[in-house]
Amino acid sequence: MPPDNYNKSEFDFFVVALKEEARDVIWKVGAEIDPDTLVNSCIKDLQSLASTPDDERSEEEIWRQIRERLLKAAYAARPHCVRCGACCSKGSPSLTAEDIPLLRKNIIQPNNVMTVRKGEDVYSHITDSVEPAEREYIKIKEQPDQSTCVLFKKENNECSIYEDRPKQCRDQECWNPEQSGTSDVLLDREALLKEAGSLWEIIKKHEEKCSHRELKTAIAKLGATKGQTVEEILELLRNDHFIREWVRENFEVDPEVLSLFFGKPLKDSLPPYGLKVDQEPDGCFVLSPAEEDAKLVD
Repeated sequence: MPPDNYNKSEFDFFVVALKEEARDVIWKVGAEIDPDTLVNSCIKDLQSLASTPDDERSEEEIWRQIRERLLKAAYAARPHCVRCGACCSKGSPSLTAEDIPLLRKNIIQPNNVMTVRKGEDVYSHITDSVEPAEREYIKIKEQPDQSTCVLFKKENNECSIYEDRPKQCRDQECWNPEQSGTSDVLLDREALLKEAGSLWEIIKKHEEKCSHRELKTAIAKLGATKGQTVEEILELLRNDHFIREWVRENFEVDPEVLSLFFGKPLKDSLPPYGLKVDQEPDGCFVLSPAEEDAKLVD
């Protein structure tokens, strides 16, 4: 039945429009349900979202809220993964100990994963904000300047390792919006690389000398001393750069694998602080404000 402040013709038109939206949503998520059933499953919520005479929302905002509610209902009506790519386009998975065989068998290749180091600023889907990582973990990389998993192939809308996908992907239920996050212990470099001998010792030394905690401390001091402690930041950046280069040359490592061993380069963490670094032809590092010409040279 329509709400008291609606006449029948208005309500009937609203229901017809709802069913058209429902068809689009069903097609998007691959739910095995008809539009009438989908709309009826959440009709009370949808009625509460409809426009009223004193409503200050725009029509665009109203229909955005309606689509979100229909989408939630459609996902809830889908009992299994239909490989729609929704999860894959919203971020890449972190790995657990159960995924080590996928790395050992080269199903997930070393150049497709990276380490997020403790203290590194990362985006949290839970809080929708950027926060320091509470602990170290290894995850599959994302495509450049996107949140889409690097193993997801957009041209055919499928995961390239779907049958052997990581545990976090297998446990993920995008059709269940109420699903809680995983409680699995995430994989770190020690669990994966501890037996790597001298390479593991270099990784540990790099973490001691080039941690995100040290970088943030040095950046804070730079502001407090008005640039007089720039050498501390430059020393961190030099150490980070040359350790990576030494390992690449002496262990004949693919440059794309260095982000597994050492995380992303420290220089890539500078822009949010308004800083950038360049390397001159003579090897010197130049630190400067990200949007200004003034330079601080090592």
